[in-house]
Amino acid sequence: MQITGIILSGGQSKRMGTDKALIHINEKTLLDNAIDICSNFFSPILISSNHRNHEKTGYKVIPDEIINCGPMGGIYSSLKQSVTDWNFVMSVDAAFVETEFIKYIISETGDFDAIIPIHQNGKEPLIALYHKDSLAEMKKMLDLGNFKIQNLLNLINTRYVDSQDFVKRFPKLFRNLNRPEDF
Repeated sequence: MQITGIILSGGQSKRMGTDKALIHINEKTLLDNAIDICSNFFSPILISSNHRNHEKTGYKVIPDEIINCGPMGGIYSSLKQSVTDWNFVMSVDAAFVETEFIKYIISETGDFDAIIPIHQNGKEPLIALYHKDSLAEMKKMLDLGNFKIQNLLNLINTRYVDSQDFVKRFPKLFRNLNRPEDF
């Protein structure tokens, strides 16, 4: 099954104070790190971003069609441009996503609109799989000014997959790098 990789890197990075996608970790930018993770599994790769400097990666950059609505706007715009039914969405600041976890979440696809990891600390809708069938409901919500992904997940056919064992094995799996001190 072909799956598109969508890297969400268009945020405002307010807590970081600078474009976090271009901050270096282990001698690579967070954006290059996310591309490396995704390129092992997904093709094509789309970069959801409103920052022109992200075009330097050589991958297609998708700006938000509807601005100032957070991650749902980036997911929506990228799903519209995707050529595959299933799409792996990953926030650029999720620097520690493991290969084994990606294989696991892919194995959970079925007749659903979204596959969302869940563990004792909550849900992870920004390291997840979304089907293009979720587009119509996203559009309705965006038109109403309802930008909460959790509300979307309550309306579409969402499968939550228990990821607690992965969190035990890879404690940083869902760790986001949002502030300078996180580095």
